[in-house]
Amino acid sequence: MQTDDEEQVDEAPPGWVLRTPTRYREVIGLPVLALVLAAVAVVVGMAFGDELAMGTGAATGAFGVVSAVVLFVAARRAYLEQTWGASWDLHRVRVVVGVTAGAALMVASLVVGLPIAASIGIFGGFSQIGRYARSVTRFDLSAVAWAFLVVVLGCAVLVVLGLTVPEQTVLPGWRAVVWVGGGIAGAVFAAVLALVHARRARRAPLR
Repeated sequence: MQTDDEEQVDEAPPGWVLRTPTRYREVIGLPVLALVLAAVAVVVGMAFGDELAMGTGAATGAFGVVSAVVLFVAARRAYLEQTWGASWDLHRVRVVVGVTAGAALMVASLVVGLPIAASIGIFGGFSQIGRYARSVTRFDLSAVAWAFLVVVLGCAVLVVLGLTVPEQTVLPGWRAVVWVGGGIAGAVFAAVLALVHARRARRAPLR
């Protein structure tokens, strides 16, 4: 007869462990996707034509290139080491890059100023950040809360600029309307979500 000490139940490893790359194509998958999205951001920025849109696209593209490098380094280390420590580091890198990309997309789409671009960007950015809101770990939920807080600050800056910067080439009337109207709506929306996920993070397990 087995004693209680001998009765051991193997627990399934956390999801972030199961997502550790075991084949090399899993190492390069996300970095390649980040590079493709970086190129798309630059092309879209150039397509809108004005200097502010091109600058926004170039900055977003630069962020994509840096993200690709960081993701590749972390994924390659996890692939080679196959340890829980390396897997946790890779998970944190993925979360930080993911929520930062979502926040950047929401703010950058408002900066461009076209209503349809702002709508698509806000929806896409929210969806990207929301992927990590389904997690149960404190780190993930805290990162989501901070990402939405960054969106609040970015929207607040655009509202102030839209109200104070005189109309000129970089800020025609239509762009000022999007900055003020979209900025206020985005700030309120993101503030509520930041508060909700900050409260969830306080009650969540560490891993």
